[in-house]
Amino acid sequence: MSEQQNYRIIGVLIAFGLLLIGFSADVQAQKCAKKKLADKEMRGSFDYRGQSLFIEMGNGDTATLNIILYSKQNYRIFVVGEQKLGKVDFEIMVPRKKFSRVVKDVNSKEVTVYKKDPNGFYLYNIDGERIPIGTETVMDTVWTRETTTSKELVYDSRKAEIPFWLATPGKTQLIAIKVHIAEAEKVQRGCIGIYVGREYSNIYQFRR
Repeated sequence: MSEQQNYRIIGVLIAFGLLLIGFSADVQAQKCAKKKLADKEMRGSFDYRGQSLFIEMGNGDTATLNIILYSKQNYRIFVVGEQKLGKVDFEIMVPRKKFSRVVKDVNSKEVTVYKKDPNGFYLYNIDGERIPIGTETVMDTVWTRETTTSKELVYDSRKAEIPFWLATPGKTQLIAIKVHIAEAEKVQRGCIGIYVGREYSNIYQFRR
């Protein structure tokens, strides 16, 4: 068997292995989605279809989910896990844009200097024109606007007084939910539910 054939066989085996892993993860996600990880009181009247995620994680694992919050809609976001995993913490981070005025370039140029009176007013000749007395070099500054984006921590379950984050964004924005599973001597694996609940703040808007 040639070396090229060996590489082809290895490639097929790797692809098949990745396919099995993906299939297994999908099956586990469906299994987790069927579990009632959050009770009715925790869910409230929000609709959790759409962006909620159910996955399997283990002690010491960390996962980040990026979601879109649409403007003028109410959101309730929280994370819960199976009891065997122990403490489950999560953080929510929102991007913030900051605009600042910065120098783009500085150019020097020669300008005409005109005669002035003791009070600082220009003097004019009989033709009504300013009286030049020479030139001087001045620096011409070109300004531009610079945009920087940073992530602001708006919710930390370890410090929060309530177990969920409520928000009604004024504009559509992308946020990040970071989940942490506590370390344990004996690693357990179990289901995690990242619940993203939505309801319209305008009662006349359509709701699925």
